[in-house]
Amino acid sequence: MSLITRQRLFICLVALLNLALAATLYLNGHAGAPLGVIGGALLPLAWLAGRRPDTTAVSAGEGDAHAA
Repeated sequence: MSLITRQRLFICLVALLNLALAATLYLNGHAGAPLGVIGGALLPLAWLAGRRPDTTAVSAGEGDAHAA
């Protein structure tokens, strides 16, 4: 299993745990909405994790700021 797949599965697991906890809290009369929002926001993040891993924000030469 690749690293990207494991990252996506882990983020999905955390999102589903947040949604389950939010639902449990809400059904017991507590404020579970913030956890539900966080869980819902993590689901698209899981899809975006590892997209285009060959491109980075910093080009190859700009990331090295150490003196030679």
